[in-house]
Amino acid sequence: MLTVAFPWIFGAAVAASCGITLLHFLSVRTPPVLALPTARFVTTGNARAVARQPRLNDVLLLLLRVLALLCAGAAMSGVRWQRPSASLLRLVVADDAQWGNRPWRDSVARALARADAVVEVHGARGVADDPGAALVAATQHAARAAARHPSLTAVELTLLLPSTAATTQGYAAWRAYWPGAVRVLLTTAPPRVARDSASGVSAVGRGAVRVQGGARDDAVAAAVGPWSLAGALQEVVIERAPAADRTAGADNAAAPAGPFVHWPADGMPQGWIPRAPTDSVGALAAAGGVLVGPFVRVAAPGPHLAARIDSGGRAALPVQVVAWWSDGQPAAVEERGAAGQRAACHRTVAVAVPRGSDLLLSPGARELMNALIAPCGGVRVSSAPAIAQDLVRPVAAPSGSAGSAVSAVAAVSAGDNRRLAPAAAFRDPQLPWQRGSDPWWLAPALLALALLALAAEWLLRDREAVS
Repeated sequence: MLTVAFPWIFGAAVAASCGITLLHFLSVRTPPVLALPTARFVTTGNARAVARQPRLNDVLLLLLRVLALLCAGAAMSGVRWQRPSASLLRLVVADDAQWGNRPWRDSVARALARADAVVEVHGARGVADDPGAALVAATQHAARAAARHPSLTAVELTLLLPSTAATTQGYAAWRAYWPGAVRVLLTTAPPRVARDSASGVSAVGRGAVRVQGGARDDAVAAAVGPWSLAGALQEVVIERAPAADRTAGADNAAAPAGPFVHWPADGMPQGWIPRAPTDSVGALAAAGGVLVGPFVRVAAPGPHLAARIDSGGRAALPVQVVAWWSDGQPAAVEERGAAGQRAACHRTVAVAVPRGSDLLLSPGARELMNALIAPCGGVRVSSAPAIAQDLVRPVAAPSGSAGSAVSAVAAVSAGDNRRLAPAAAFRDPQLPWQRGSDPWWLAPALLALALLALAAEWLLRDREAVS
């Protein structure tokens, strides 16, 4: 069904077409030549006579003129094509990397196709940094779709998120602005998450964290002690021995399948150099949280490590900062495992915590510990409360299997009947795309057709004039 955003423009085109049609009932012809006995009193000039006729004349010219007027009027009035039965928008937003897989994107669209639904699959940048980027993109696409399809009444949103991200703070902020349910699927199967009731720190399976090389009253060992005795699905090793006391190959020998964290008690890990002079810092930031305390900064990244940090993802072995001092300087970094290393990633922490300190037992240490023991690549998405309440069980769709992901999306949409977001919440007549055509190429195509009709009308009129 065709609709227009500005009916008065299209109405003007229809009125002009009616006027041209009425004019075609008038016949303008040269009268027949009569033989007169004398032409003395006949003035020279073209003799033309106008007369009314009971039927249209020059029908082909009339059709071309009316076609040009109607096409131009429809193009300028914001014409839109919509199915009258489409009342539901089924919106899927994934990371740009997955959305770039066109066969997967088409499979999702086919799996979600329904007679009363409009299906859209989009990608969003920055989802791996913060899943909130997916919600921002979903809000923009929902607003565009609601403006283009006036018959939509509800929006069904499904997000495909990675299992880890740099932070999840943006998702919690943007989730409050989405006016309905959100279905979240993780594109990789994350390890089971356990939360210690005393410290509030999430662990990869209860008992996943193991501290070695520390003193009896080590502050880090005391912070992870409540959950370090049970079996674990993914082991995280925190090495507290100073870099000078560790032998070559110690990382590879003691490294787990998960992250290996070198957090020496003196705050001087491998790859870092002494800071001259040492200074005091009052806060430490990680994973969106801030830990306030009397820190003494004794180390700074060495030249090689600093160059790899500055190069970002362009380095052969990229280094990612996972914790910062309050002045923006790196406090802890993560390096993905190189060839020959058993650990999936290697983290070095240049934060000196005094022996016997309870600083890491405070509530503010939760985000720091989460960032240091998180799976390689970032914090666990499923550990964020805002995302956990939107997770659909089963929570994971294998990233390597496009068919499994498509089946998971289709199953979630078919079996979840939570409150959908109303489409009216996304409509704003002031938005620029509210006044455009849908699809985007419809208005240019109509204008091109109008020009072709005018060109054909000119050629036909010129040929009739010659004849």
